[in-house]
Amino acid sequence: MAFPVLQLGDLVAKIPVVQGGMGVGISLSGLASAVANQGGIGVIAGAMIGMREPDVARNPIEANVRALRNEIRKARELSSGIIGVNIMVALTTFSQMVREA
Repeated sequence: MAFPVLQLGDLVAKIPVVQGGMGVGISLSGLASAVANQGGIGVIAGAMIGMREPDVARNPIEANVRALRNEIRKARELSSGIIGVNIMVALTTFSQMVREA
C-alpha cells in the first residue's frame, strides 16, 4: 500500500509519520535521525534534555540549552531528512530553547 507524502511548505516527508517528541531523554538525536532517515519526520524533545549534563543541577538553563544544541547538531550529522524540535510552552526555559533551536 502506498502512503501519501506529507508536505510542510518546502519540506516533503516521503512517509506521513511524525515521531512524537517524548521528553526526558527519549526523543534525542538517535531516534529523531532514524525516523528522518526512513522518510518520516524525526523530533527531538526539549523537556529536560540536559539531564545528562554534569552541571544540570547548578545551571539547568545552560545545561538544557547546550544539550539541545548538541542533539540538533548530532541529528543533522546523522540524517539529511526532516528533523523537528518539540519545546513545550510550559517550560520555564521556553524562550531560550526556541532561540537555540
